[in-house]
This record gives sequence, C-alpha cells and structure tokens, in this order.
Amino acid sequence: MSFHWLILLAAIAVELLATSALKAFVAGPVLVAVLPLMLIGLSFALLSVALRVIPMAVAYAVWEGLGIVGIALIGHAFFAEHLTVPRILALALIIGGIVLLERGVGHDADHMALEEDERRLV
Repeated sequence: MSFHWLILLAAIAVELLATSALKAFVAGPVLVAVLPLMLIGLSFALLSVALRVIPMAVAYAVWEGLGIVGIALIGHAFFAEHLTVPRILALALIIGGIVLLERGVGHDADHMALEEDERRLV
C-alpha cells in the first residue's frame, strides 16, 4: 500500500474520531467543541496530501464513504444507534460504489491512449 493511501486511511480515522467527538461532546462546554473542529481540519489536511497522487473522485469517495460506514458502526457500538437491515444494505451499496469507482479510474485514459495509438497506425 502506498504512502498516499496510508495518509488517506489516516484522514478517515481522524474524521471518525472527530465525528464521534462531536456526538460525545454535544452537551459539553463550548471549548470542548473546539477539539472536533481541529480534528476535522487535520482530516482535511491529510486528505489534501492524499490528493497529490490519488485521483480526486476516488480519494473523496473513499474518504467520505468509509467515513459514513465507519461512523454508522461506531454509532451502533458506542451510541446505541440502530443498524437495521435497510441501513446495512445501504452501507454495503456505498462500499460497492467505492469499489466500482476505484476500479474504473484510469481505464478511460488507457482506452483513449489505445484509440490514439490505433489512429496513428492508420
């Protein structure tokens, strides 16, 4: 796994921590609310590093999609939020969409390069 993918995974982990902190500190003092905001900023900074190599559509889909799935699991495990069958199916569809998007990146460019090579041969 490349460095930029590890950075993207770190951005996701920080986002999950920030969102969980928002939920946990919702009734806390205002100064405590600054921590989740700082974590969200860090998550965006890490995402920006990952975007140097990973295509934007893929990086954002992975960051947000795995964030959604992760926060649903955290909500279930730590905040007694329900995971119903429709919600589980929706989370599975999100993961499926991320996989399809990631697999499709670069294939259009390869196809266009092949067509260009074929035109040169004619």
